[in-house]
Amino acid sequence: MSTVEAWQENDVWSLGAFLGDFLLIMLPLDILGGFVLPNRYQRQSATFAHFFGQWLIGVMLQSFLFMSTGLIILAIGRLLGLGGVLTLIATLCFAYISMQGRLVRLTIDGTQYRPARQLVMLKRRLQQFRAVNRPIEVLSHSDPGFTGGVVGLPGRENIIIPRIWFNHLSTEQLATVVTRRLIAIESNSRNKGLLLALLWILTGFTFSTLLPGAGVKSVAQLVTTCAGFTLWTFFGLLVLPSVSRLASYSIDSKLIERGVSRQLLESTLTALDRLQDNEPDRSKLVETIFHPVPSVANRCELSIGHSSGAWHAARMVLFLSWSCLGLLSRAVHCNVGRPELWIMLPTD
Repeated sequence: MSTVEAWQENDVWSLGAFLGDFLLIMLPLDILGGFVLPNRYQRQSATFAHFFGQWLIGVMLQSFLFMSTGLIILAIGRLLGLGGVLTLIATLCFAYISMQGRLVRLTIDGTQYRPARQLVMLKRRLQQFRAVNRPIEVLSHSDPGFTGGVVGLPGRENIIIPRIWFNHLSTEQLATVVTRRLIAIESNSRNKGLLLALLWILTGFTFSTLLPGAGVKSVAQLVTTCAGFTLWTFFGLLVLPSVSRLASYSIDSKLIERGVSRQLLESTLTALDRLQDNEPDRSKLVETIFHPVPSVANRCELSIGHSSGAWHAARMVLFLSWSCLGLLSRAVHCNVGRPELWIMLPTD
């Protein structure tokens, strides 16, 4: 690993070797999480060729972006130091927020779907829930783990929902899900989640450069910084879900205040859970540490008036960590081996 703090051709090969080693380490886990287990438990029935094609697209996309980012970090680090690199990372985070929808369309096996009649009915129902209108995009996708979400910079948000939901959810249930996401936007809970994710990344990267042998001026320093940042990201997976869950409870409360019945909310949550983990209840300990989305049982016991929290903060940290070569962005239990979920992790 190159320790020279000046540009040399070996930088490209050293950084490429680091990313290649990571790819090889993740390969068996990607096959297990993206193909073997989903087919074993009948959550999907994709062929290996189909899985591998999608995986290859995702790996090529992320590897290209990581390689480019790494080289730019080295160039700016040598020229402007840590301050310049932090400015670059913040800029890239905003770019990724803006491009999230476009990036996910590059990795999925489907296309945009326009169910005109269903969308008209859905928007009528949204008006009854007093939801502010935002563009809604429906994407075809074979992986039931894909939940879509909210994409775009603040003030220019789009709602993405998967086509499969039109087969499993009623119009009222779909309107409930979309209204929740609109409330996340209107209440600034999503903006708080984005801000918290950005601050977490910048703070963690700064601390990581203080480790022995770390920095931003050589490949060896950058790799050490990435190792430290990986530990920081894992720490975030332990503490940030609590903030994300508070946001989920708060949005559910606001949903009920808008006239959505508890029965409709519960039926919607149950239907979505069956498409996801099919884990309607879980222990407090497991949920506290690893799950930013509360279980159906806990959400059905909610009381009005929860504090706002920061919606989807824990998992936005993973996606936005692409801005500084975040290795855990594709190595958590809910997205390993599933490239579209490296970009849009499951949300409520």
